[in-house]
Amino acid sequence: MTTSPNGIRIHQPPTSHTATEPHSNHTTVVPSTTEQALTSTTDDSPQTTHQAKVPSKPHKPWPLLIIGAAAAVAVWSGWVGLGQMAGFGVIHPLPGIWDDLKLNTAVVLPLSVEAYAAYALRVWLGVGSGPRSARTLRFAKISAIASLVIGAIAQVAYHLMEAAGYTRAPWPIVMLVAIVPVIVLGLASALAKLVTSDTNSERETP
Repeated sequence: MTTSPNGIRIHQPPTSHTATEPHSNHTTVVPSTTEQALTSTTDDSPQTTHQAKVPSKPHKPWPLLIIGAAAAVAVWSGWVGLGQMAGFGVIHPLPGIWDDLKLNTAVVLPLSVEAYAAYALRVWLGVGSGPRSARTLRFAKISAIASLVIGAIAQVAYHLMEAAGYTRAPWPIVMLVAIVPVIVLGLASALAKLVTSDTNSERETP
């Protein structure tokens, strides 16, 4: 409502801001609170970079060959010497058939005891074999440790007697050495049976 100089009141309609203000071609979008939270979380989270895995080279325990060869020479000589002191020696296994054939029975001690210790260790540690039952692993563990202990005691006994000048072992040592191959045969047969049973059970399991 305005008043002219003549005192006449002139009525003017209200001005619409929508009609007079120019329209803006740009639309401003206000992000919601949820979108802001998601954006903040994404920006603050650490970026993980996927690196290509480099295939590792297979482990080759070549020093074990040197250590095993040196130990085999020492252990072999100890067992053979102990066997000769305990009555193991050269025999003719085929008399009347092959009289010239000779065999030194002292070699059966390192072949039986040390070979079984290696076999039991392989089963116990699961080298190159499938899953084994708890009974098999327990038997392999106990028998492997027992074989190594017997071998160590035999080496100590031989070197003590050799240093003392013995040519023949006392009868208790002769008795113990004489039954070693039989005990080892029983242990090896039992362990082989347990391993075979585990293998058959694994094949039968669907």
